[in-house]
Amino acid sequence: MKTSVLVLSVIIILLFTSYCPAQDIQDSKDHPMFNRLSGFFITQYEQEDFGSHIFYNANDNEKNIEGKKTFIRYESENEVGALKIIRNFSNAIKKIGGTAYEPYNNRTYLFIKQGNRETWAEVFAGDYDYDLTIIEKGDVEQEITANAILKELNETGKAILYINFDSGKSTIKKESFPVVEQIIEMMNQAPEIKISVEGHTDSDGKNESNLKLSEARAKAVVEAIVNAGIDKSRLSSTGYGEEKPIADNSTTEGKAKNRRVELIKK
Repeated sequence: MKTSVLVLSVIIILLFTSYCPAQDIQDSKDHPMFNRLSGFFITQYEQEDFGSHIFYNANDNEKNIEGKKTFIRYESENEVGALKIIRNFSNAIKKIGGTAYEPYNNRTYLFIKQGNRETWAEVFAGDYDYDLTIIEKGDVEQEITANAILKELNETGKAILYINFDSGKSTIKKESFPVVEQIIEMMNQAPEIKISVEGHTDSDGKNESNLKLSEARAKAVVEAIVNAGIDKSRLSSTGYGEEKPIADNSTTEGKAKNRRVELIKK
């Protein structure tokens, strides 16, 4: 009888000790911009205030990006598949206005620019794991030149500009004329390029009014470009109102970043 009790006790102990749910390593955490895939846990975590990493853009050009660096390795006990992992991240970044470049079935390079802040990421995946490397460049001064705008369009497919308008109106303020002039110069330099001008607002006011205002402002920018001699067929305009914020609308700084014009390469 004692032997049976002892054997049963050993079995129970083995059952409880052998079942140890996978957990994240100590002092690790997800990056706020990139949610982990379901069923994965962190096995390696490193963070530097300033580091660098090599990324590739859609033109397969190498770029050494410097800034705040985060490295996270995730693992799963179940097979997911490398392509499924990277495709999940590529689709997620595109939904919030970013871009993705997948040179291979197990790797994707992600980029998003929110206001003057750039975030670059690389996902390198296996069937049971993936590495996530992130570089945050921080706030960078916006360079408003024709060459800089064209460079952004070619590298990321979009350029975020801050064109000021009269309050509640679609009249472009005089201090923003130089920005519009650089757009015109860019289109003269690259006669093959076509763009969509998108208007965005903060969340102040009613949704319907913000949508109409953003549409009118985007149209005003297009009209200014066309009036300078650019073929109208190369341009289109649309407005999204407050639907696509890139910053927190609860702060003054966030609202200022959300009041923007985006040029989208077609």
